Amino acid sequence: MTHENTTDVKDALNEYFRLKQQLAIEYKLIKRKILNNTTLSKREKRAEFLKLKPSCVNCKRRTKLGTVFSIVFHPADDKTSAYRIFKCSCGDLANPCNLNIEIHLDEVEPVDKVMNDIRNDINEVKNEIINDKNKLLFGLITTESAIENFESNKTFITGLTSLYESYLDKWNNLIDNEEKKIELEESLVQSYLYINQIKDCIKMMNEKGDTQYAVDAANIYHKTLDPLLKKIRQLKYSQNYVYNDDNQNVCKLIQQKYGITDLLMTGITSRVVAYDVGFKPKQLEPKKKGLFVVESDEEGEEQEKRGLEGKISIQIKPPEEQKKILEDEPIIGKGEDGIEWNEPEYKDLWSRLPPKLKNAFKLNIDWMKEFMVKCVNERINKPPGWNGCELIIPPNIIIPPRKMENGQYDFGVSLYNEAFNKLPSSLQSTYLTFYKEDPTTKEKNYKMLENAMNELVQKEVGFNKGFF
Repeated sequence: MTHENTTDVKDALNEYFRLKQQLAIEYKLIKRKILNNTTLSKREKRAEFLKLKPSCVNCKRRTKLGTVFSIVFHPADDKTSAYRIFKCSCGDLANPCNLNIEIHLDEVEPVDKVMNDIRNDINEVKNEIINDKNKLLFGLITTESAIENFESNKTFITGLTSLYESYLDKWNNLIDNEEKKIELEESLVQSYLYINQIKDCIKMMNEKGDTQYAVDAANIYHKTLDPLLKKIRQLKYSQNYVYNDDNQNVCKLIQQKYGITDLLMTGITSRVVAYDVGFKPKQLEPKKKGLFVVESDEEGEEQEKRGLEGKISIQIKPPEEQKKILEDEPIIGKGEDGIEWNEPEYKDLWSRLPPKLKNAFKLNIDWMKEFMVKCVNERINKPPGWNGCELIIPPNIIIPPRKMENGQYDFGVSLYNEAFNKLPSSLQSTYLTFYKEDPTTKEKNYKMLENAMNELVQKEVGFNKGFF
């Protein structure tokens, strides 16, 4: 389903670049998986790299192209101004999924450049008026022609002047806004009053020894002063961010009165032509049941009536092999590390698990049992495409995680909390965007975040995917 002119251009662009970043991160995780596989030699790792195929961010199928992202520039012509086309679609050209994003974005220009171009146009028209006046004085043109040219140029200058004034107002509101200056001064004065109130509370607490004054000072700060300081910061600088300089191992605070995007302008024709995201599986034909399938048609029946052999084909389907699932229950309190198993396959797998993962499993028996059953049977049966055991998500996991008052994230499982809270805040923010949102119901699917967290925890505990 394609939506035209219903999705905001900014939201569509954010989704376009989010999907592009998501694909890059997924590809990086797969490469890291191969690099961290100690059972492969360098030649085998190189062979695995050569086999890698990018996947579609929507249907997850791996094809030669994966997901096609393109940006095409269209120069200006007599009918339209210059614009760019952003496109995103499935890489399976023969049988693509529903992924379809197409955005037409007008050319962007700085406001000061546009104002300068308007001033130049006005000066050119003024020079034409002066030129016509000189020609009239020397009798090179008639009075009627001079008046006609003047009226035409006058109308043109009036329109340009009006347009210039609108851009000038926008420039002044951004660069030298009087209302913002007054609001900033009033906020600064108010902040000084709150700071003095806090100082008075601390002074009274020291004199009387009453801790209630400390509570009052904290309330003044959290409820009034802190929000006011944030407002002052925003009034002073429209952009505030921290730049991490990895080369010098320092963080730099960047504050700017206005950003580049504030000084840019675009036309009014930017629009979303197509916006279809969220995987919609195609309806498949129901599978035929039974061991025999008889295909016939009306032509075959007519042939039988005429004494001819009908068109009948018989296909014999082999019965599906029933694979036995080997199950076992842990014996709590026995064994060297407090867990014992009856089946040799379970004993062997448990003995090879990293100690840190074992300790986490002991605190979550259901998670341990689910993982052991899955991994043991995969190692026995080795299903098609199996590439070693992978960690499964704990049954009591909290996805998405809760953000606590101290800024830490809580997944409900200590091992996942430890691995995630070690990450830089910028990378944490990236991980939290690993979901798919249904455009209709707005329901979010966090399967991608679960897979990424499993990869992170596997690396944290030294788990090597079952190649023990």
